[in-house]
Amino acid sequence: MNMNVHEIADVLISSWLLSGDGKKIPTSHGLLDRALKKAVDKGALPDWARTKLHFVDSRIGLQCIELTSILEMAQRVNLTTAPNPSYRSTEIQVSEVVAKKLLKKHGISLDLAKGWGDTIRKEVETAKKALERFPEPMIEEY
Repeated sequence: MNMNVHEIADVLISSWLLSGDGKKIPTSHGLLDRALKKAVDKGALPDWARTKLHFVDSRIGLQCIELTSILEMAQRVNLTTAPNPSYRSTEIQVSEVVAKKLLKKHGISLDLAKGWGDTIRKEVETAKKALERFPEPMIEEY
């Protein structure tokens, strides 16, 4: 098991949960990829996590190379559910108490984690607004 991925999953999920009411995390349209890139650029997340995240421009847009593994790890250790049927989001399964314990285990203060979560949430909203300018592609049936 890659502990870096596991640790980043702990911090990402805990920060998201403690920063707001919503327990759903977007997993489609590159929203979280874009938000993580902006958050990393702004210094959100611990240094050890930021240095482990890599971003590339691909045919489908900006991608965080490690994000699929992070989300799979979060699901595997029951931090989140399997993505919903449309694969647009995943839901956090742990309580705030568990999130706080995970952050304490990694030596991260609640205030820092909440700030990181706020930054990521705001950047997700910014990414959503940017994508609203482009209509959903229609899928042709054959």
